[in-house]
Amino acid sequence: MLRITQNSAPEGAKSYYTTSDYYTEGQELVGLWRGEGAARLGLSGDVRKEDWDALCDNRNPATGDVLTPRRKTDRRVGYDFNFHVPKSVSILYGLTRDDRILEAFRESVDATMQDMEAEMQTRVRIGGKNADRATGNMAWGEFVHFTARPVNGVPDPHLHAHCFVFNTTWDAEESRWKAGQFAGIKRDAPFFEAVFHSRLARRLEELGLPVERTKRGWELRGVPMSAIQKFSRRTALIEDAARERGITHPDAKGALGATTRERKQKDLTLDELREQWTSRLTPEELAALSGVKSRLGGEGIAEDDRIAGDAMSRAVGHCFERASVVPERKVLAEALKRSVGAASPDTMSRTLGGQGLVFGERDGRRLVTTDTVLGEERRMIDFARTGRGSCRRLEQTPHTFSREWLNAGQKQAVEHVLGSPDRVIVVRGVAGTGKTTMMQEAVETIEANGRRVFTFAPSADASRGVLRSEGFADSDTVARLLKDERMQADIRGQVIWIDEAGLLGTRTMAQVFDLAERLDARVILSGDRRQHGSVERGAALRLLEERAGLKSAEIREIQRQRGDYKDAVRELSEGRTEDGFRRLDELGWIRDVPETDRYKALAADYVDTLAEGKSALVVSPTHLEGEWITDEIRARLKQAGKLGSGERTFFTLENTNFTEAERSDAVNYSIGDVIVFHQNAKGYRKGQRLVVGEVPLPLDQSGRFQVFRPGVLPVAPGDLLRITRNGMTADGEHRLNNGGLYTVKSFTPNGDIRLTNGWTVASDYGHLAHGYVVTSHASQGKTVDRVFIGQSSDSFSASSREQFYVSVSRGREQATVYTDDKEALLEAVSRSDERLTATELLTGRDLRHRGAALQRQEQLATAMQATGMHREDRGLKHDR
Repeated sequence: MLRITQNSAPEGAKSYYTTSDYYTEGQELVGLWRGEGAARLGLSGDVRKEDWDALCDNRNPATGDVLTPRRKTDRRVGYDFNFHVPKSVSILYGLTRDDRILEAFRESVDATMQDMEAEMQTRVRIGGKNADRATGNMAWGEFVHFTARPVNGVPDPHLHAHCFVFNTTWDAEESRWKAGQFAGIKRDAPFFEAVFHSRLARRLEELGLPVERTKRGWELRGVPMSAIQKFSRRTALIEDAARERGITHPDAKGALGATTRERKQKDLTLDELREQWTSRLTPEELAALSGVKSRLGGEGIAEDDRIAGDAMSRAVGHCFERASVVPERKVLAEALKRSVGAASPDTMSRTLGGQGLVFGERDGRRLVTTDTVLGEERRMIDFARTGRGSCRRLEQTPHTFSREWLNAGQKQAVEHVLGSPDRVIVVRGVAGTGKTTMMQEAVETIEANGRRVFTFAPSADASRGVLRSEGFADSDTVARLLKDERMQADIRGQVIWIDEAGLLGTRTMAQVFDLAERLDARVILSGDRRQHGSVERGAALRLLEERAGLKSAEIREIQRQRGDYKDAVRELSEGRTEDGFRRLDELGWIRDVPETDRYKALAADYVDTLAEGKSALVVSPTHLEGEWITDEIRARLKQAGKLGSGERTFFTLENTNFTEAERSDAVNYSIGDVIVFHQNAKGYRKGQRLVVGEVPLPLDQSGRFQVFRPGVLPVAPGDLLRITRNGMTADGEHRLNNGGLYTVKSFTPNGDIRLTNGWTVASDYGHLAHGYVVTSHASQGKTVDRVFIGQSSDSFSASSREQFYVSVSRGREQATVYTDDKEALLEAVSRSDERLTATELLTGRDLRHRGAALQRQEQLATAMQATGMHREDRGLKHDR
């Protein structure tokens, strides 16, 4: 593990890093100065207290002068770079004190710190500049510890190092010491962590100690898991506390560890500790550890090129399943984790070069994509571009509106759809502008002119739920469109209309276009690219508008909201996040509520809204915060008598969301996990379930199943349930759509769930969750009277401009946000999660100019049509 923690308290840095309570007992080593910056300051060898204190106070240890210009009392003193080894390594070193293990660890730490030092930067603000400059030097003290914080007075073996890096670096161009810029290093911490572990594991294998991958990292082969668990009491203590408080994020667990720690015991020598540690182990465990120790210093284990190549291939597959462009270091980090021990970082870097990846650079960061990704984007763009002006209008005469009350934007969009000569037609509309009503007018007209329109959406809830409820009775998912050959036969020569098209990735969009070309069908796409993008890779709608030169119609007039609420949503839709945020705050709708009261207040407002007969929706960016809110809502409903007696517990299946590369790797599975096939496979049928540990893993079929973790769900009469995977009711008569919400009426005699609509859900259905809170992704497309948004600092990592816009725009009357830090929330939702595409990576500004030129040509063509120079007059006969 590598954890980087900021320190802004000089006294804290002094007291922690100058304590030498354990030196004589052997639980720590004396600190050493490291880094080019330390050498420039004349610091080397053992850390002395007076030198350390001087740097903590921002003074030059040699002269006593102020070191960096920044003198604020709350300035950052520095950062603690905390390196940890796997528990099996700590156990072996703790019981043997073999210097070769310690040397391998310190060499790995030092080499990784030097890698980070080479990338050290400082801010440049002189002469109106706003940039960062590489300095390549840092000053840090390295402190190696051998034990963890004690549990019940006795620490476990825990080999780790604190490298405290001071917030100062020498800027050679300005010839002065300045504060460091650590942002890039912190951003790439997962990469440096993987490099450290790769180095350490490789060094240990060279010493004759084989390692093996685990789900969370790696361990020394041969060290019993029972021994590892016995010496992980501190971790177990933190995990228990985290479970009690509902904490899952690693950083939050780290903070929790700081609040639950005991003071280190300085009265135990290492010999006394070894005696205690040995007494915990069984004879079998001691024998196993003796066997591991006997290999130390034996024949070294060579690198394995086969494992290196396979690791890199899996890393590429994993990274590009859901992203078109990724940082080069992300691919390397994934490959290093998969090849740990079998290949060095240098070997994996060379292996990356042989993958045929396409490289580019943005803001000084190396990014990569693949020929496959680039090819699907180009194929998609070419289909749309070559189809411009190639088709007859869907209505040949001027349109007469059956819905005269449509506003100007809606009418313009209808006319754009009916009058466009393009094979691919795009309509954009911000949230709540009446896109569906526009769609109804256009579809009726197209079908009145002899073409059938087949409507689709990316999700089951949006297609079979929202669209069908709006009158599009046969609407279905895009996935169904791509695999149902009977449906495809009916679509030949007709029109495919995909709503919420911004949720489609480039791979799926390219498949839709391939199908449309084969079926000679037109494609209409409606959506809002400023809302959430696709889960899979790519930003298809943005590419089509900006790269294919498609002219889109845009509906801007918001109808869902009124007054200041409407203005706030408009500002959010235009990317003016701070303006929209401030307007909501002025309305009193962004509430800063302490932790103890936050979810109680939200739950009370939600239940009161339902009591008024209003519809309501609760949105939270993360499932974790959603679970906390759900608990409060259910408690409130029970208190109000809205949930019946006789609560029961049901088996559930929680999707791991593994990529195909992860599903094909046995190390990711746990006993009891459930494999569910979503396609027929060799030896397995669609819908079949396998329990891990009972049957061999069908890893060669990983593209045809998903992996779920078992869980339990308390359910009472009156509870609101959400379907988390498509399926059927117990009698097979009704479809249960992913995202669908249903209310529980009662339970059948055999334990199934009876819903208020008369349907029955089998007790072992599994794909269920409480439906009171949804993520912003799941909320997209929904409309209610009032929306309540739980968005504390626990969810800031999942917050974005798009997420906030989608969440706030769900309501007709009101959107209330419950947080613990308004300004930090504003900062979090001001970030965009818009992703770079392969085309944008490689072409950049040139293609942006080209897209603009194509749009200007389209405007010219429109003007020519207005003067009577129609394409049909120039001999165009192709009818799509």
